[in-house]
Amino acid sequence: MRKILLSFLLFVFSTLLFAQSNTERKSTPDNENPAVETWRQFEKTNPFNLSSDRLALLKTIEQYSDSYPPEEFKAYLDMSEIEAEELERKVPILYAYRKGFDKIFNDVRNKHVKKGTAEVWLLYNMGFVVKTASGCFGIDVDHRLADQFAPYLDFLIITHNHGDHANVKLIEAMRKLGKPVISNFYQGSADYYSTQPVSYKIGNFSIRSDMDDHLANPKFPKFVSMFRIDCGEDADSFSMLHCGDAGFTPANFKKVQGPVNLLVMRWGEPRENNLLGTDEGQVQPDYAVLTHLIELRHKPYPQGQASIGKTLEHLPGVKCKNTIIPFWGEKLTWKNGKLR
Repeated sequence: MRKILLSFLLFVFSTLLFAQSNTERKSTPDNENPAVETWRQFEKTNPFNLSSDRLALLKTIEQYSDSYPPEEFKAYLDMSEIEAEELERKVPILYAYRKGFDKIFNDVRNKHVKKGTAEVWLLYNMGFVVKTASGCFGIDVDHRLADQFAPYLDFLIITHNHGDHANVKLIEAMRKLGKPVISNFYQGSADYYSTQPVSYKIGNFSIRSDMDDHLANPKFPKFVSMFRIDCGEDADSFSMLHCGDAGFTPANFKKVQGPVNLLVMRWGEPRENNLLGTDEGQVQPDYAVLTHLIELRHKPYPQGQASIGKTLEHLPGVKCKNTIIPFWGEKLTWKNGKLR
């Protein structure tokens, strides 16, 4: 029944794609930014219910992304705050990009997390912020304003040294505050730098890593560190495995294998299923999330970035019963052994 419903929804999604791809793109005046209403409607949906409304809104957001050249996004990242905010009011995809940040930043600063829960936010691309009753960390956090999280993070984890995963301003802000940056490339946080699989203990958080080739490309051997984070009893023993841009090769996951509550995959392409199972080097997630849907530095699919449309095509084949597709600014809450 689930796959029949999903097939119908994907048909609706494809129809929307065809219709919108034949619509002439026009510049948007400041006071007529269509993303304002799109985002207002999108915030009424949730990643656990892939309804036709949510699909339509995701398609609209993807159209916003496809119409915004990566060169312009890169220029926006280097603008002054005044210039950038002006664009965020005018450009639909930048409006969504900023709204996702504002939602998470306000939550992380102000939300008191009760004992026995863990709050997990998706910021952008594969960047997550996790907060429990005893601490807060980020992994692969990237955004124009990412460095503003530094005062609120106890530590930062980075899977590999690519700009859409490793935000230089945030790394330096963490260093200036004397906070750990865990990576396989940043030597400014010497106690937490390692080019080999490693284990750390920070407060109630236990961190283990293994290493894999970048997207299974032998030209980038062991370039990506995959991190498993166990958040401790005060977070209802929540565990998370972030794969970054790994190649999903089980032989390279032996130090992080086994049951895990939340698995952060990429966009669910068939080879990612190699990781799912009970054999050596495989993992058994309670939940999996598909990410890397839009990276605005990359050209639209198939020239560069992953796409929402292709991710939805991959979804029925992912071998995890509870596979979801969160988007910018959305929060997942772990409580009583379930994600909601």
